[in-house]
This record gives sequence, C-alpha cells and structure tokens, in this order.
Amino acid sequence: MLSFEAKYRQEAMAVPPRASFGLLKIWIGRFYLGFWGVVALVFGILGSGVWFWQVLFVDPNRTNNPLLNFIRGQIAPPPPSVGLAITFDPNKGFWWLFVVFCATVTFFAWMMRQIDISRLLKIGYQVPIAFGAVLSSWVTIQIVRPILLGSWSEGFPLGVIAHLDWLSAFGYRYYNFFYNPFHAIGITLLFGSAFVLSLHGATILSAARKKSEGVTEENVNRFYWDFFGYSIGEIGIHRLAFWAAVMCVLMSNLCFVLSGTVVQDWSAFWDFWNYAPFWKNFPFN
Repeated sequence: MLSFEAKYRQEAMAVPPRASFGLLKIWIGRFYLGFWGVVALVFGILGSGVWFWQVLFVDPNRTNNPLLNFIRGQIAPPPPSVGLAITFDPNKGFWWLFVVFCATVTFFAWMMRQIDISRLLKIGYQVPIAFGAVLSSWVTIQIVRPILLGSWSEGFPLGVIAHLDWLSAFGYRYYNFFYNPFHAIGITLLFGSAFVLSLHGATILSAARKKSEGVTEENVNRFYWDFFGYSIGEIGIHRLAFWAAVMCVLMSNLCFVLSGTVVQDWSAFWDFWNYAPFWKNFPFN
C-alpha cells in the first residue's frame, strides 16, 4: 500500500506544465486552474454575485438582518405562464434562469477541470465521475424535468429554506414518496455506501491497534470470510462504496424525473400487483 500511495502522491507543481486541452494553463499559487478552472471561476463568481445581490438587496421580503436574508431569501423560478420561454423580465424569473445557467456552466467546467487534472496526473477518473453524478442531479431537476413538463416553474427556487421547503412539498405533491421505488433504492445505496465505509474504517482502526499482537491482512480477511462469507478486500471496499454512492444519485434522478412525467401517484403505482395474472385471483385480493 505504501508503494501504491507513493505512485500517486505528487507535489502540486509537479503536474506537467502543458496547457489543458491546449488552450490555457493558469496557476494561482500552488492551485491549478487551467482553462476549465478559469471558466468555472468566472461563471461561479458571476452567478453567486447575482444571487447574493438579489437576496440581500432586491428581495422584497428582505429584512435588516443580512444573515436572516441569506437563510430565508430566494430567487423564484418563472411562473407557469412563462412556460419554457426565455424571459428577460426580472419580475418573471429572468434572474433564476441566469443563475441556473451560470451554475450549470460552473459545475460542468469544474468537472472538466477534474478530468484535466486526472489526465495530467495519469490517474483514474473516479473524482470527475463522482462529481459528474452530482452534476447530473442538478441538470435533471433544474433543466431536464422542467423541459419534460413544459415549464421552468417546475425547477426549485434558489434559496436555503426555500429549497428545503420545495423538497419537502415535492414528496407530498405526488403522495407518499415512501412508495417511490427509486427513492427507496437511492436511500438504500446511500446508507449502504456509508455502512461499508464504516465497516472498513472500524476494521482499519482495530487492525492498527492490534498490529503489535501480530494482526495481519489475512486475519482481517478471515474475519469477513467467517462473518459475511466473503471478503472484498481493501481496494474493493472503496470501489463498492464509490459505485454505491454514484448509483444512489442516479437512482435519485429517476425518483425525481419520473414524478409528474410518468407517475402522478406513487401510492397507486403499486396497484399493478392487483392485476398480475399470478396474483389477482388470490383470496385476499
């Protein structure tokens, strides 16, 4: 493991000084930006600046408390009457469209920067894959789903409390979200990823404390062979947790995008069991 770590541990300035995708190479001290990092920085500052300006100085519901404005302020999406039009009316969601655009460009550019760094360091693409999964969730909820439903109003408002309120109301809007199978699969993968990493962390800590007593990797594997019937190994446990976390986000995307487009009532979604040929004639139906 020490040789494995040494292979990938490099000083920041040791990154080959060639331009990212042949376009631009920029460093801020020991922090590598590259072309995509500059794009992310520019659009991130622009979008964040507009959001803070709207919330702190324009929002009609703002107070004299900046912290309260930050927590409770929001930029609402366009009303249903706008549909999918690109409005320039600031009272009908223009700033929401603007910030969503800036955020999308920022997130995409940051993912490309991570790909650029992975290429320069000649390592795997696990970091940009994980970030890309989260980016796909943003795109699904704020762009894909509103387009499928024909209105930008289906996107969530840009604000701390407003976003949480929207998320809470979303489940009730399509009845009981506990009946949404993709919600269940996503939650299972989320806690499953945390569970396997907690097992791994506890194992490493225990083995380190017992190292003086001769505990080896073979002892650790034997424990899991006896307890679970299989040992996936030290590298395998990280890969399992990684892909479980990525799939958690992708399942959550399905959870959202199918709500309102294909399924209107998740409670009634399971009624098909009552009509299955091998099931419908059972006495308790």
